[in-house]
Amino acid sequence: MTIASEKLSAFLDGELGPEEMSEIERALENDAALQAELEKLMQADVVFKQHFDDMLGDPVPLDLAKAVEGFEAPVIANIPAAPKPRIWMVSASAVVALVVGLSGGFFLGQESAGNAPQTQIAARGWLDDIASYHRVYAAQDRHLVEVPASEAAHIEAWLTSSVGTQVAIPDLSDMGLTFAGGRLLVAADKPVAQLIYTDANGAVVALCSIKTDAPVEGLNARTVGAFDMVSWGAGTANFVLIGDQGRADLLQIAQSLATEA
Repeated sequence: MTIASEKLSAFLDGELGPEEMSEIERALENDAALQAELEKLMQADVVFKQHFDDMLGDPVPLDLAKAVEGFEAPVIANIPAAPKPRIWMVSASAVVALVVGLSGGFFLGQESAGNAPQTQIAARGWLDDIASYHRVYAAQDRHLVEVPASEAAHIEAWLTSSVGTQVAIPDLSDMGLTFAGGRLLVAADKPVAQLIYTDANGAVVALCSIKTDAPVEGLNARTVGAFDMVSWGAGTANFVLIGDQGRADLLQIAQSLATEA
């Protein structure tokens, strides 16, 4: 690449000082060859941008997307204004750097000290299915449950037999939750027991369990759509507690359940 081409590229990136920017602007007015070279660089940018847009169209894990959305880039003063044809390149580079940097930590999970839950991004298909079910059933009133709380003994026996792992109905009244009943769900092609509770405001919290040979270690928190979830494993089952996003006592309830499991 010639020196002129390097300067022209820097011109498009806004990396030159005011005097050099003005110098190239004047040269472009009278130099047809330089104008042609500028057009080639701009066309290359368009092609690159198209490939980059296609890449951005790929699915991104929800928690990572939220982390990117919540990131506030530092304000850097005294940066020369770049011409519009390549302004998008600055944003693209920032996004790539941010995604690469975040993925190094988030895809491996974050561990906090003490009893704080881990936030794990690894795919858990059954949790996504549970969130989908909860979005539908939590909005129900008369048909909130499949079998009512008055048949608690039947619910425990039925779900234990169906899921293949022991299902017991926890008493969460001390947590302000009243048992409403149960349902049998299917998540990740496996039967899931769902025990449904409501609080004094009618908000729904559900405890779900699924049989597994590899129980999850520790408490793991994630958000899917409008719901917060805390999952853990014990014995031959994995569990998840799900409630409305921002519910302050969800982790406390999950910790209590995990201790008893």
